[in-house]
Amino acid sequence: MQCYVQALAQQPPKDSPVWGGRTGGAIYSCLFYTGGGAFPGTNGFTFWSATPPAAPAAVDPAVLAQQALSTLTVPSPTTGRYPAGILQEGQPFTVVNAYTWFWTDPGSFRALTARADAGGVWAQVTVTPTALSFTPGDGAATVSCPGPGAAWQPGDGVWAASPAGCDYRYPHSSIRQPDGQVTAMYGIQWSVTWTSSTGATGTLPNLTTTSNETFAVAEVQSVVIR
Repeated sequence: MQCYVQALAQQPPKDSPVWGGRTGGAIYSCLFYTGGGAFPGTNGFTFWSATPPAAPAAVDPAVLAQQALSTLTVPSPTTGRYPAGILQEGQPFTVVNAYTWFWTDPGSFRALTARADAGGVWAQVTVTPTALSFTPGDGAATVSCPGPGAAWQPGDGVWAASPAGCDYRYPHSSIRQPDGQVTAMYGIQWSVTWTSSTGATGTLPNLTTTSNETFAVAEVQSVVIR
């Protein structure tokens, strides 16, 4: 049970039952509250205390920020890619030495906010995407770009680099990889900041959400007709 407590401005006579025969201390009122709002009317009571009741421990806005973060569902990236097709064996594929574009749905690459309240204090957390990464799965290092990438369109040309910088060129086919395929990992990196009603602000550890896609890296041969 929680309530707002204050000493009565006009103390009852000492012979009032609320004193219980005591002469020291003071009589206090307790007014219940929920959600930070007091109930009006007669929902409180009075009581005696030898010393002023201790104030509740201050609410830590950083803890509230953690609580707010726990209520968010931070999306994983979708696995957009080009070149993209299906081999005769039924495997999806990309092409050796082509610019393999990678991207995520822009809807998964947007800032999210949540708020938590307690004891008259609130904290709001903001989760902001900062980069899209692509680990190609062939042993090469992860590459990244600062936005969600750009979805390939036919007008972009078959061999063009991604204007968003979200691309990777596979130097070899995946014929020697397990099952003749690679498993690429897409990742969205997120920064986490918070503000509060107390004026305190801060950051929480960065987050990364991931998704995987498995495909072949195929050799493509051109035929010249004279």
